[in-house]
Amino acid sequence: MKKIVSYFILFTVFIIVAACGNTAETDTEPKDGEKKETTEQYELRLATVVSPPHPWINMAEFFAEEVEKRTDGNVKVSIHHSGSLGDDETTIDEMRLGTIDFVIGGTQNAASFVPRLQIFGLAYLFDSMEHFEKAIANDSEIFNYFANEFEEKNLDIKLLSLSGGGTRYLSNNKHEIATPDDLKGLKLRLPGSPIESDIWSALGALPSSLSWNEVYSGIQTGVVEGFESTLSGYTGSKLYEVAPYVSLTEHLYMATHFTISELTYDKLPEEYQCIIEEVAAEAGVIGTEKGKEFDEEILNELPEHNVTITEIEREAFIEILEPLHDDLAKELDATELLELVRNLK
Repeated sequence: MKKIVSYFILFTVFIIVAACGNTAETDTEPKDGEKKETTEQYELRLATVVSPPHPWINMAEFFAEEVEKRTDGNVKVSIHHSGSLGDDETTIDEMRLGTIDFVIGGTQNAASFVPRLQIFGLAYLFDSMEHFEKAIANDSEIFNYFANEFEEKNLDIKLLSLSGGGTRYLSNNKHEIATPDDLKGLKLRLPGSPIESDIWSALGALPSSLSWNEVYSGIQTGVVEGFESTLSGYTGSKLYEVAPYVSLTEHLYMATHFTISELTYDKLPEEYQCIIEEVAAEAGVIGTEKGKEFDEEILNELPEHNVTITEIEREAFIEILEPLHDDLAKELDATELLELVRNLK
């Protein structure tokens, strides 16, 4: 790991609190013949829509702590969770403007900016968690593919890492769902990914796009009757209070993007850029591992919340959805990407 250059020295500093991404400079008066030295400090904001406890929060906390430590306190990252800075698309837009510095969120909610991210929404694409982890590793062809995709689209966003965050399950407020037939006519909340709408429509559900922080009220008011999510998201937002049926579909492994505003990235010294990239890659691994841990713990705790857990007829779902992979990838102009995923097996 690169060390911070030695000319950064510690003096008493006056920090000017400003809009996110702004820097505060402290000048010391040089003695005769000495060169004037400046210490820059950066106060940056990280947004995520989930509420703790959640693997994304663990990622964010690790990232903030390690970045501050490795920059000798010169880069501080504040964490804004529970959608306090806006929903996924809003925070990504703000990041493009440089008014938010980092976002940790679901790849499907970033698909309106990078449509091929929808590949992670192909249900039952990955054979196992190990297969999925190979795909999202920072040294994988797939990570490099998307890092280039972000750059080529001139979004003013840089992809720092891909991560997990748990396995996704189906929840609803109506009845137990064990087969595709049980889904027919169910008003199902989905993230803003068109490909997922096609997938769940093929199973007979009625897809509806709704931001994550509106799911609880959407279930209460009947706007939607079900949704799919990780168990961390389910319990973190107390959705068991309004949707007490969970089906163990395990149709997706949660794919997460950790991104930075290029406006923020470009104004940081090179050594800080390196630190941020290194720590973000480490945080991505933590998000994946915490997702697995949370799944195991929460499954054991769900009965305490009067949740009905249903095993599904998995092969019945796969039989309908697996044949869609090639056609949906073709619609995304992502056939090559699909082959990259398959070749990781």
